[in-house]
Amino acid sequence: MEEREDITTSTTCGAVSEWRAVSDPKQAGWLFSQDLLHSNRNSINLFLSVDIRQDKEEQDQTLIKFYKRDNVQWTSPLRCKLLGDVASGSGVDRHMMSTVIFKLMSGFHINLGNAAITKVFEGEPDHLIPSVSESLLDNNMFAVAGRMIGHSFLHHGPSFPGLSPAIIHILFGGSLETTPVTIRDCPDLDIRDAVKMLDGDAELNEFDAIHQLSLSWDLPAPNATNRKWLSKKLLLHAVIEQTRRQINQFRKGLKETGLWPLLVHRRDIIPILFPRESEAQVTPQMVLDCITWPTSRTVFFESYKVEDDGESNVMDVCRVSGYLKTFIENASPAELKSLIKFWIGWEVPATEMKVEIVEATLPTASTCFEKLRLPRHYKAYKAFRQDLCACISTSYSGFGCA
Repeated sequence: MEEREDITTSTTCGAVSEWRAVSDPKQAGWLFSQDLLHSNRNSINLFLSVDIRQDKEEQDQTLIKFYKRDNVQWTSPLRCKLLGDVASGSGVDRHMMSTVIFKLMSGFHINLGNAAITKVFEGEPDHLIPSVSESLLDNNMFAVAGRMIGHSFLHHGPSFPGLSPAIIHILFGGSLETTPVTIRDCPDLDIRDAVKMLDGDAELNEFDAIHQLSLSWDLPAPNATNRKWLSKKLLLHAVIEQTRRQINQFRKGLKETGLWPLLVHRRDIIPILFPRESEAQVTPQMVLDCITWPTSRTVFFESYKVEDDGESNVMDVCRVSGYLKTFIENASPAELKSLIKFWIGWEVPATEMKVEIVEATLPTASTCFEKLRLPRHYKAYKAFRQDLCACISTSYSGFGCA
């Protein structure tokens, strides 16, 4: 019983041993999240409602306001609603979690500085670091980011890909001396140039600029003796020392979601929570492996299943199913993610994604049942692709489904 306090007072010993003992980290994360949500099932519901008829700035403000609240039990039951869209149920919850992570990656339509879109993290893929913006820090946006990522994980939503290994190292208590920082972790190109210049053997150019940068960070002026050492110090300061308060705030927000005991005791969960961007990509085969295809003799007419041995039905089902397979095999990563989000509510493929061939005008989706409905009337792949692309492009503004 001595370890119960370090998990949560409502977690049972049996559940603790189960998520600790299971070998698969994904299964461990699922068990932990399920137990945490179950133990708080009687808490007051969290309601997240976004009006998709509003402009992007107002929608983003709604999301930020929801996650900016303090003293919230983030493991309480979540109820999401899209005002202006007919969709309801678990599909909306999935859509909302996906939107939260998407906004965190692409930026919020709010002005907390001099830009129309504000990014909480900056840099290149797989080397993202917290923005050094004081305005973001003052507005508690890194705590917001931690809550968003932890909340999405709890509800089995998308993870946050592309965070720098150096930031992950410090976030989870790694020492400064062993931080795996690289030049690609520095988003400031001027500082990159200074670090590269010091690390090389060429004669120092722009000496005054490097001198001023060093003095501003309480480091000695560069010279032939200390240039290599100074290059490492400048890089470490740019990536870690400048973002320490942001990392601390980010850690605080993540802890508030209740995930910290899992991350401390199961370090193999960390790469799942913060995967490399390349590992987070959805491949055509991943999608195809999850699809439950319609039988060749079943077509749906306005939600009613009709069994027919007619040759036309067989041909329609085979042809349209083939068009979908061709689309998936040739789609870009962005198109695949949009398709999956339109289909089931977020970009994480489900274990069973169903396809129906129907009498309809355009493709639709029932996200709650993880079902994609495709019209049988298509006779050419070009028309099928055009309509499908138009429909899945609505996935980030609403479901676009009947």
